[in-house]
Amino acid sequence: MNIIVTGGAGFLGRHLCRALSEEGHSLKIIDLKQNPEFETIVADVRDSEKMKELITDAEVVFHLASLIEAGESVEKPDKYIDYNINGTLSVLEAMRLNGAKTFVFSSSAAIYGEPLQVPIKEDDRTMPINPYGMTKLAMEGLLRSYVETHGFTGVALRYFNLYGPGEHHEPETHAIPRFIEQVYKGDEVTVWGDGSHLRDYVYIDDIVDAHLKTLDLIHQQPQKYHYMNLSTEKPNSVVEVVEIIGQAMNKKANIKHHAPRPGDPQKLYADASKAKNVLSWKAKIDLEMGLKKTVEYFLQFYENRS
Repeated sequence: MNIIVTGGAGFLGRHLCRALSEEGHSLKIIDLKQNPEFETIVADVRDSEKMKELITDAEVVFHLASLIEAGESVEKPDKYIDYNINGTLSVLEAMRLNGAKTFVFSSSAAIYGEPLQVPIKEDDRTMPINPYGMTKLAMEGLLRSYVETHGFTGVALRYFNLYGPGEHHEPETHAIPRFIEQVYKGDEVTVWGDGSHLRDYVYIDDIVDAHLKTLDLIHQQPQKYHYMNLSTEKPNSVVEVVEIIGQAMNKKANIKHHAPRPGDPQKLYADASKAKNVLSWKAKIDLEMGLKKTVEYFLQFYENRS
């Protein structure tokens, strides 16, 4: 298939492009930076004229391009609204004008905000508590409107705490790569609150597998809007995560507890039965194995960097 991947140089994008290529698909990658493994068109998804030029002859568009830092979105909501919402609209409009009508994108658990109950189901209340989550919910709304009014096929994959080898951010704010670096250096491991917060950590290979399975779904059920959680259904506490990382390195983690962050739900995990029924998808990598693979990657990365 001819597939366009926006944000194809990011953490998920690199893994997804590798998997799509291995399955024999033809790729066009659009990002603000280069994917070191594949030819990349450096362009901004907000540039509507450029998107009209680039988004042609695509059977599927995987839209991964977005800003993802919830904390930064609180400080710079206009930036997130511009990039995430306007960027998505630009891509959808280019698709409409050029006859490309299948859109799969990375949504987020952040659309739910503070859940009324766990595990979260797809039709539970969506009330984001930060601008990042709001933009993801708006992106879903835009996609749904194009399905209803322009005959698109749309898939929104709402995944929870994605992690795995190759996850790098500048600055590093995501929990698992930050914990790994802190344990490796012998620094204090920053934990907000008492560390009992429950989260659902999903390994990168499982998330990629779900994206690949959408290629079957869009053929079986076209011109519909599909939305589903991607979750292991096995939450772990933050302290458990840190302890597993320490064990994988044969080091004792020096946990430093800080005041809880406002708006940080005590429990945030999901029901993934819809993905199982609709996509035939289930997370296969448990947290211990996923963290072992991730720690191995980072240890090699640190050694090569030194």
